[in-house]
Amino acid sequence: MITLKKDLEHVTSILYETFKITPFKRDYDYSFGEIANILKRYGLNEVPRDLRLRFTLFMQEFFDSIPENQWSLKDAKFIKESEEFAITKFKEWILEQVT
Repeated sequence: MITLKKDLEHVTSILYETFKITPFKRDYDYSFGEIANILKRYGLNEVPRDLRLRFTLFMQEFFDSIPENQWSLKDAKFIKESEEFAITKFKEWILEQVT
């Protein structure tokens, strides 16, 4: 039996796997298409590109919370932090939609 918790873990793993790939080689359409398929189980018919945009907005929220002069775009740890922030926000959004 598939559970919401397992599905959220799967969403997280899809996103982490996507971010392991070199940025210009990432297939965001595929990744967010997989996530859209998971969300259909809960009656959410989301377009993959809309999910990608929503995720991008969560990432932007991270950057908006920090003064631009403190951005460390060449620091892998800083970028990872922005990705983790967006993943957390994205999962919270999913939970709000399905519960």
